[in-house]
Amino acid sequence: MTENKKPFFSVVVPSYNSADKLRKTIESVLEQDFENFELLVMDDGSIDHTQEVVKSFKDERIYYTWEENSGGPATPRNRGIKKSQSEWICFLDADDIWSSNKLEIVRQAIEQSPEVDVFCHNEMLSMLGEDNGTVLHYGPYTDNFYKALLVEGNKLSTSATCVRHSFLIEHNLMFNQSPDYVIVEDYDLWLRLAHKKAKFHFINIPLGKYIVEDGSISLNTTRLKKNVSTLLKDHVFYRQEFYNNKNRLWNIVSFRFVIQDVKCKISNADYVRALTQLIYHIFASPYGMMYYIKALFERKRIRFLKKDAEC
Repeated sequence: MTENKKPFFSVVVPSYNSADKLRKTIESVLEQDFENFELLVMDDGSIDHTQEVVKSFKDERIYYTWEENSGGPATPRNRGIKKSQSEWICFLDADDIWSSNKLEIVRQAIEQSPEVDVFCHNEMLSMLGEDNGTVLHYGPYTDNFYKALLVEGNKLSTSATCVRHSFLIEHNLMFNQSPDYVIVEDYDLWLRLAHKKAKFHFINIPLGKYIVEDGSISLNTTRLKKNVSTLLKDHVFYRQEFYNNKNRLWNIVSFRFVIQDVKCKISNADYVRALTQLIYHIFASPYGMMYYIKALFERKRIRFLKKDAEC
């Protein structure tokens, strides 16, 4: 493209053996109200008919490339970042879809908030083929957002996020391609963006659909727990600078996994093991328990203040 015809957005879609799902994903991009974009389909070694699906769309805005499988979406996303021509990079997984007004609303948000480096919107959840009206709310942005992401957990979704290209290049930021970061490579990038003082903005409306189906990599809970623990240990012990007592911070950060496991056991009516696990970790990680209770009351206070302001 010539200089005066550069796309406003680059849409990066990593794909691996997802031909049947990919068609709807591509259609949701091509049907956008805002049309000044390029669509980069980064095929990560597919052996199905992905290439035929992509080539069936006769649209000059689509760029397709195939390379040997890398074992996860980080590498093809990074290839898309390097090949992109625009200032704004939107990520979209090959099994998710966007609302037709997504890019237009993000464009308006960019114009209204030129100081922001990362935009993220809410999504609708489609779980194992069922759409039950569940809205996935992301954010909110707070002071010291790096600390909030590290202590409280991931607050963004890849298919809902748009990042300033020049900020990534300036700070040499890419998705971590290590096998130990598969499934959580996006969370790690958001953390490193926040660590470099990127400004985030959350659009409080759903502009896409997050789809989880059988075989989805995000359902591999064992690998997810292992890899998220790896990345959090890296940030707690080697990257963060806001907490000197790193072992105590690790107790705080890791306690939320305990709560998640306890909730899971309760939902499965495994009350004895849930109670035993909770009691054990309260004594093993008292700082984590105290911080969790404090954060819980703070969230309730914020919701109460918001409700009171609406009256």
